[in-house]
Amino acid sequence: MEKIKAVALISGGLDSMLAAEAVKRLGIEVHGVNFYTGFGSVDQRMRIDGEKSAASNKKLESSVRKTAIELEIPVETLDVSAEFLEMVTNPKHGYGSNVNPCIDCKILMLREAHKYMIKIGAKFLLTGEVVGQRPMSQHRNTMRHIEKEAGVAGIVLRPLSAGLLEATLAETEGYVKREDLFTISGRGRNPQLKLVGEFGIKNYPRPGNDCCFLIDQSYAVRFFDLMKHRQIKSVSMEDVVRLRLGRHFRIKETHKIIIGRNEAENDLLEKYAGEGMALIKAAVEIGPVGLIEGVFDENDTAVAASIIAGYGKGKLLPVVEFNVSAGGSEKTISVKPVDPQLYSQFIIQHHSGHGPK
Repeated sequence: MEKIKAVALISGGLDSMLAAEAVKRLGIEVHGVNFYTGFGSVDQRMRIDGEKSAASNKKLESSVRKTAIELEIPVETLDVSAEFLEMVTNPKHGYGSNVNPCIDCKILMLREAHKYMIKIGAKFLLTGEVVGQRPMSQHRNTMRHIEKEAGVAGIVLRPLSAGLLEATLAETEGYVKREDLFTISGRGRNPQLKLVGEFGIKNYPRPGNDCCFLIDQSYAVRFFDLMKHRQIKSVSMEDVVRLRLGRHFRIKETHKIIIGRNEAENDLLEKYAGEGMALIKAAVEIGPVGLIEGVFDENDTAVAASIIAGYGKGKLLPVVEFNVSAGGSEKTISVKPVDPQLYSQFIIQHHSGHGPK
């Protein structure tokens, strides 16, 4: 007799791992799906220091892959980056505490997981969601709303909290029994850690191991600053990368300066220098690379170069030469280094108690 199949949404966190294992233990064939959004912390770390890590024999391995190995289940990664990027700029249900569109994100992922479920002939979906664990997306009414909009009402099993929720198709069709499920709720982790021991799981992810960086406060401030100063309210994947790099200064409303903090960021700023931007790089002395994006003139470029020089090895020299590349042409300018602290008030960053508006 062919086994019943279920599709587990594998986030790379402990809860989704436990949910998949709980259902697998009931004799159901579990297939995992994970989503590439372009906003995962591991994805970005691989962009930012992947070559450097490879050189030092360090491996950046996704916690999703580790979950698949530990549970011995197949996990398919679905690329939703294009849809996700469009959603981030204008989420139907708004943002969470930073720039995280949690409800729209859940809807998108359940919708795509449902397509995969149909494709492989699975009977239901399962997630590691715990009632009351997250303030925006894990309350009963919100869960129902998300399911309805995703077109998956009644077919999503949440094994860790199933005893506290209405019966789903998995129960009514007899695929699982309620007494084999759990009644975990709230933000505490002790019940989950107890299950780790009961299930004999040896390798499990720690909190925040591979989270979405849209919950980062500093990133949110930079994101909202960019959107505020864009006539067309959209971002590209290149913008996504640049927002993670360096120090960001907005000395004038018309433009922004980005200055690399290390060799890896300098390389990426060169790689992701977009059309209409100026790339500023020291001609002789080794030091940071800078970008200007927006509307700027020669004086703005000189100010940016002076600040960059203040971070470089030539900061004590009377004059530092920079090569400025913009619009397909290049020129050399000479500037006097300035103390970057003089411009610290213009750094785009999160201040405690003053989140993004």
